[in-house]
Amino acid sequence: SYINYPENENIKNMLQEQLYSLSNDVKKLLLDPEFTLLQRCLLVSRLYGDESELHFWTVAAHYLHTYSCNNSLTIKAEDVVVSQEKWISLDICYDILCENSYFQKFQLERVNIQEVKRSNYDHTRKCTDQLLLLGQTDRAVQLLLETSAENPYYYCDSLKACLVTTVTSSGPSQSTIKLVATNMIANGKLAEGVQLLCLIDKAADACRYLQTYGEWNRAAWLAKVRLNAEECADVLKRWVDHLCSPQINQKSKAILVLLSLGCFMRVAEMLHSMRHFDRAALFLEACLKYGTIEVNEDANKLIHVIFADYARSLKSLGFKQAAILFATKAGVPGKNLLSELEQQKEEVKE
Repeated sequence: SYINYPENENIKNMLQEQLYSLSNDVKKLLLDPEFTLLQRCLLVSRLYGDESELHFWTVAAHYLHTYSCNNSLTIKAEDVVVSQEKWISLDICYDILCENSYFQKFQLERVNIQEVKRSNYDHTRKCTDQLLLLGQTDRAVQLLLETSAENPYYYCDSLKACLVTTVTSSGPSQSTIKLVATNMIANGKLAEGVQLLCLIDKAADACRYLQTYGEWNRAAWLAKVRLNAEECADVLKRWVDHLCSPQINQKSKAILVLLSLGCFMRVAEMLHSMRHFDRAALFLEACLKYGTIEVNEDANKLIHVIFADYARSLKSLGFKQAAILFATKAGVPGKNLLSELEQQKEEVKE
């Protein structure tokens, strides 16, 4: 494969050298016009072993495809069935970033395995706690009733089994349990209080308490397995704000969470603020292609600024042809830059 890049001999030679080092299969993919932008970004991140880029583009590709399918208004009923059969979830190694339904299913399978393999009371107790949080009360009661009379926790477990079995949604019952739960939490029994709140379907309150006490990961886990999509999104957005705070400063992790929530414009804005101009611009290109962002006046301003900054970055690296391409997409911010680039192009020709 030969590169025709006349404006800069050094860049042409470097690119040519990189191409020669690739296998024929990879070169074939890169030269295939049907090979999409997202696929190219994923492939390049793998080739260069860039872990941050790889995680970003893996999650981005999955959710851009998912949300673009959800946004389609012309899907027939039979197509929905087919798409569900073909649908592949994000790998479970991404944990909290997976879809709620898949995450819930995996957590249930996980506790099933732990239940089968338990060998002592501590294991049983951990399984019981997980089952209660997952809302599997019948199975939790069975494990509580297995506690032997010689065990020091026999009385407590028996009472807990009675409570779980008889808990109702009546006003007085809910009020009493909620009062006990909040008192427990206030007195350092956070896990026990959260369990009680989950028993009366107050998982959203439980998540707020967990976040208040700094248990952000546990709150996210509970939100994924117990809350509806809207409530879960609220919990995860609070987590994002926490991750972006100056004390924590884990913006890369926050961006992945935002991708899972479909907050694509906020992702682009954060990438730009972190001066990841290349990733921000390419991500916006993919969003526009998939139709996953609403292009209004405010969105256009951000899109133009990101494309203009990426064009400047490309210009500084010597990629003038690519810089011209993105400057033409940058609206008003790109006009002056485009004039500069066109002028340089004319000077090169002379």
